[in-house]
Amino acid sequence: MLLFLLVLLSVSASLSKTVIPGSTVPEALYPEWAHHHWIWLSSNQADQKSVIQFVNDFFAYDIKVGAIDIDSEWSTGINNFIFDTKKFPNASGLVDYMHSKGVRVILWVTSMVDTDSSNFVDGNSHNYFLNDGATIHWWHGDGAFIDYTNPFALDWWHQQQKLVIDIGIDGWKCDGTDPYIFELIIATGYNGTITEREYADLYYRDFFNYIRKFNDEALIMARPVDSFLDEIIYYDFAPRDVVWSGWVGDQDPTFDGLKNALVNMFYSAWANYVNFGSDIGGYRSGNRTKELFTRWFQMGTFTPLMENGGNGQHRPWMFDNTNETVDTYRIFVNIHYELIPYFLTAGSTAWEKGISVMSPIAESLYNPYHSWDFMLWTDILVCPIVEDSLKRTVEFPKGNDWIDWWNASLVYTGGSSKDFTVPLTSFPVFHRKGSIVPLFVDTDTSLHGDSMSSGYLTVLIHPDKLSHEFTVRHWKKPSQDLSYSWEQDEFIFTASKHSQEVIVLLRSVKCPAKVFDVINDVPLNPVPSKSKLHFGNNGGFYCDHNRSQVYIKPSSQEGGVRVVIGDLRLLWD
Repeated sequence: MLLFLLVLLSVSASLSKTVIPGSTVPEALYPEWAHHHWIWLSSNQADQKSVIQFVNDFFAYDIKVGAIDIDSEWSTGINNFIFDTKKFPNASGLVDYMHSKGVRVILWVTSMVDTDSSNFVDGNSHNYFLNDGATIHWWHGDGAFIDYTNPFALDWWHQQQKLVIDIGIDGWKCDGTDPYIFELIIATGYNGTITEREYADLYYRDFFNYIRKFNDEALIMARPVDSFLDEIIYYDFAPRDVVWSGWVGDQDPTFDGLKNALVNMFYSAWANYVNFGSDIGGYRSGNRTKELFTRWFQMGTFTPLMENGGNGQHRPWMFDNTNETVDTYRIFVNIHYELIPYFLTAGSTAWEKGISVMSPIAESLYNPYHSWDFMLWTDILVCPIVEDSLKRTVEFPKGNDWIDWWNASLVYTGGSSKDFTVPLTSFPVFHRKGSIVPLFVDTDTSLHGDSMSSGYLTVLIHPDKLSHEFTVRHWKKPSQDLSYSWEQDEFIFTASKHSQEVIVLLRSVKCPAKVFDVINDVPLNPVPSKSKLHFGNNGGFYCDHNRSQVYIKPSSQEGGVRVVIGDLRLLWD
């Protein structure tokens, strides 16, 4: 106790009337809606009425939606940028309605103009297409490639895009027609010969960069790596610098399709693409079972893009009569949203480091099936279930111990293996012991807080006896440094000065007797419930004995945060 008081006095003397300096790390590189829940209907289902109903149905089941992709054939001709008013009688009103609900809108596009589109003759007569307007046959007809090397063609192309940019769309889904350029044998444009790689870079970057002149939060959805010929060929599509929300192509609605999506993501990670996901349940038509759909959306929760859409049935409330699937779906969507600050930090930092947010446990390009597990950035181990089974063996990576996502009292040694029984309502995910994971919590079903946590940054810590740091990258706000360390037996948590207030959540710990707010030079008193933390400005701490965790809310946070716990005991002490 004497040592604890001495630490408090020395720390208090040095920091009283001062602040914890703000972070010098740059803010996030892209908007957080890249990590929202995206949904879409296939073109044979989509019109204005059905799209609105689709989104509203998710809201009716209390499922968050952040973006809607309007699939191909929304226009009167392929890539003429004119809404088909028979399907979408009031496109501007549709976009406004979605925005009023907090939902972004992206439109399907490619770099091709079909011969029966209203703009083909004009473009062809002005020589705005590659190879003098040579056409190739693709899945939406016969078309020619816009010549991105021709400045006049580019101006013409942009003028047409402005027709829909001006009604407020938020981005594009850029589909993968670029490999069709190989069918031209030798592609030529305004500046001579152009390679497929050069053309693909121009295609994706132009859609990304042009819309961002008018909306700096715009994004595109594009493939990183996709596979062909029964996974013999793995092909890079969009350039890395525009793939903040990638998806890995079209899969069958089977467990083999789920494996294909995972392997495509592994190859995308090995190619150092930053953020990506897959069509939950698979894009293609077929017998999409409850078991497959559930295991796919559970895996998709822990990928940077959680995206659900395609042919056939993708509505989570349509898979059973018990609401088990939709209730589980809601919980996992909420988990995905909780992880937004973690995703956003990981994506921004991964981009700067030239690596991916995903790190497959499998190390070989030639044997990706060695393991289906992957690390989500540095601190979360994800173990997809790729069979119709309630059993899963997990081999825990060496070098760290691992804490169960659902039960903080369960800790597994790195290098060991464990057989789990995993019902459809659960999923094998683990935190790295010692980790700091920033979360946005806003639901009462969360393991990490409740609806009154909304507006705070919940700092989830599974402490070990070492020191750790984590800098949260916010969009259009300064970054925020978080750390913890030990002085003898005293646990010290620090957060830099920031407008974003924090709640500290320590898991796998025993209830402490004393917590001291160093910045404000006051003790934090225990409260009987989580809800009591949110009343008044005095702060406090709450011990959840059933879950072996402690919530700490400092008092005034204007100068940053530093709290000291003099008797913090870890669960495994």
